[in-house]
Amino acid sequence: MATNCPKCKNGTLKKGEKMVYCSDYKPRKKENGDWTNEGKCDFRITFANKVFGSINAKQIKELVDGKTVTNKKGDTIVLDLEKEFFTSIEFAQKEEDEDL
Repeated sequence: MATNCPKCKNGTLKKGEKMVYCSDYKPRKKENGDWTNEGKCDFRITFANKVFGSINAKQIKELVDGKTVTNKKGDTIVLDLEKEFFTSIEFAQKEEDEDL
């Protein structure tokens, strides 16, 4: 059974080569090289996150299901539909640097 899009509730989630996205997300490249969305929904989460690190389709499904995903450094990522990239990251507390 397909997972409904958490943003629009109408589309279903699809697994692409670089991301999980709503079936109503229809990116198209313009002649000038810019991208535009011709669909009704813009929900997508890429597998390569520059700040958090790589996440896979299973982890994205966990995010959509309301779970928190943790990386090797202890940073956590959650679904946040209000953010531009639909996720919020909380960084693990690091040990304080040593005084000189």
